Amino acid sequence: MMTSERSDDASSNLRRESVAHAGQAGVLATLVMLAVQLIWRLNWSENGVVQAFPEFIVAAVSRLTPLSVFGAATENYGSLAKKTLFAAVLIMIIAVGSRSGQIAGLLAKKIERGGFGRLIGGLTVAASLLLFTLAVVMPVAHLGFFAADSSYQSDILLQLTTTFALFGLLWAVFATPKEVEHFGQEREGGTVSRRSLLGSAGWGLGTAAAAFVVGVSAWRLVTPRKTRVSAASKGNNVNSIVATQRAEQGNPLPTTLPTETPDTVSAVEPVEIAELRSDIVLQDETDPLALFVQLDAEGMISPVLTETDDFYHVSKNLIDPTVSADGWKLKITGMVNTPLELTYDEVVNMASLQKITTLSCISNTLNGDLAGTAQWTGLPLKEVLDKAGIKDGAIDAIFKGADDYEDSIPLKWAIDPDTTLVVGMNGEPLRDDHGYPARMIVPGIYGMKNVKWLQEIEIVGEDFLGYWQTRGWSDTAENQIWGRIDEPGGSIESGPAIATGLASAGDRDISRVEVSLDDGESWADATLEPSLNPPFTWVRWAFPFEATPGKVKMKMRATDGTGAVMDEKERSPLPDGATGWPRRSFTVKE
Repeated sequence: MMTSERSDDASSNLRRESVAHAGQAGVLATLVMLAVQLIWRLNWSENGVVQAFPEFIVAAVSRLTPLSVFGAATENYGSLAKKTLFAAVLIMIIAVGSRSGQIAGLLAKKIERGGFGRLIGGLTVAASLLLFTLAVVMPVAHLGFFAADSSYQSDILLQLTTTFALFGLLWAVFATPKEVEHFGQEREGGTVSRRSLLGSAGWGLGTAAAAFVVGVSAWRLVTPRKTRVSAASKGNNVNSIVATQRAEQGNPLPTTLPTETPDTVSAVEPVEIAELRSDIVLQDETDPLALFVQLDAEGMISPVLTETDDFYHVSKNLIDPTVSADGWKLKITGMVNTPLELTYDEVVNMASLQKITTLSCISNTLNGDLAGTAQWTGLPLKEVLDKAGIKDGAIDAIFKGADDYEDSIPLKWAIDPDTTLVVGMNGEPLRDDHGYPARMIVPGIYGMKNVKWLQEIEIVGEDFLGYWQTRGWSDTAENQIWGRIDEPGGSIESGPAIATGLASAGDRDISRVEVSLDDGESWADATLEPSLNPPFTWVRWAFPFEATPGKVKMKMRATDGTGAVMDEKERSPLPDGATGWPRRSFTVKE
């Protein structure tokens, strides 16, 4: 009787060991598969945009996440949220790999206890996982059934088919039962042989090595790469552009700075609006830029033109494409009389327009930094569309990027003379992270519709919903009135002080900025710097005041060029862009 019980226990132990070993084989095969996918992605992917399997899962999970949760994560944690999700997806894939290995083991036993059975079991599970990826994950990730909506369908299918087949083959090799049976018999006898110890060590080292390669490759993938930078662009371009623009406006930059503090107002005690001066006068009324030159020199205000290095960067990608101009062509397709293909040189030769425009991300918050102003070099998109000839009934222009990103604008915006096909930024060619070789700049709308790495413009006869619109973001994406308080912050000394900041309204200019020092009880006008390129650029403002000891609750509000006042109600960026009156609290020391 005891012999029978021991036999049953031994068989049960062997079954458990066999299932565990099949799962371990699944983990190791998954790690190798992931390593190959990530290395393929980093080194052999066309333009660095043919994504790996984990990225498709990230995209699908992101699009399944409730909009409010997704918005809160991106607003509060930015790229960290994306990287955290990527790490979680890698762990999830490894866990699924373990379970898949166990299922493959059960299938192998039903078929045959030899290598052929393991091969069929491994490949059957791999094929099932591949089919699920292509038929379920891809459509959710906005790439279509079997990646049919991707510009790189054949590359995606080749990569996934190859690496999933690799998983099945490797599992069949790793799941050989010889060491498992030997190890189980030794445990029953209470001993562990040197052979078993070496085998266990080999498994551990192999798994650790594969995990290390996956970790390093994943880190390279999520860590931004340096982009092509011209040494000549370091500061000189921006300063020269500003000086030239001011001179053309008839406002040459001053050579002297004001020596006295402008008239001030109280910072703490409630003050009636009538007592606050709304026409703060500079020392030299013929030199309206003097105050802002001084603020620039003292680093007390945001630069009027943003250095390319400091310009915000947002994309849906873990790693952005690096597109070569060699062989690149911009296609104009759809409802046009003459489809076009323009080379990079052809577009550059046509690009004689230089326009300074402010661009803001729809995820930008009040007082946020996802906005910038740059000089863009390009040509009106209308010139290209006129060459192609637009057919009657056209409604939207769809912009398609090299990263399979798509968005659209109404045709009436596409043919607006200010909508620009861009090849340069701040006096040099576009950098990789800002859309090289070409991108769109459409004044008055948020950055998500200013598609980067542009490779095709399709004219269609219906309203097209792009990548983010299908997730609930605004379709029109017109800029809200937005503002920021740069200074002061933290605590300041009592006495003469100055508040500074920015305001923008897309293509509607800013006509007025008001500041409150008592949490909105009373308001006074700030001094506005002339816009670099009205109505398309932000306006810097300054508000001198007398700081007296205590706690100050500052607010600002802006009025655009149409007379509309910034919406007071505070709303998160989702889905139409943030609204509200920016605020900042600070302490004035004794």
